Amino acid sequence: MPQKSIIVAMTRGRVIGIGGRLPWHISEDLRLFKMLTLGHTVVMGRTTFDSIGKPLPKRSNIVLSSRELAVPGVIHCRDFAEALREADKIGHDVFFIGGASVYAQALSVADAMHVSWVKQDYQGDAYFPEFDPAQWTAAEETDYPDFTYTRYQKNH
Repeated sequence: MPQKSIIVAMTRGRVIGIGGRLPWHISEDLRLFKMLTLGHTVVMGRTTFDSIGKPLPKRSNIVLSSRELAVPGVIHCRDFAEALREADKIGHDVFFIGGASVYAQALSVADAMHVSWVKQDYQGDAYFPEFDPAQWTAAEETDYPDFTYTRYQKNH
């Protein structure tokens, strides 16, 4: 079975975005995101896709939207269950890359979370959903100047 993972950069206050964009620009975090997701499937909501502006190269891109979406290189799904079915057909590891509603649905199916804990506080209008830390174990941690990367495994 391919692994299903959440990948997110957030502040300790769980801020993940403002005005449909990231509140920060951290090059090392973007490189880490690319390294972890290359060759795999990424699942995102429409707002996240719009903020990126195009399908991510060398990845299968699944975009959730209730509205029609015809973009070359994108698999459009109307709901989360359909996105999971499409991801299973592709057969690669799956990374849920945002936004908040995708993360909220992914928490129940994810095996792992890759969290870049941004050290500085930022204002935001989008937040990572509340989750029970007791369900997760930190399996790996790397400190960077602007964030701390922690990989969590779900306790089964």
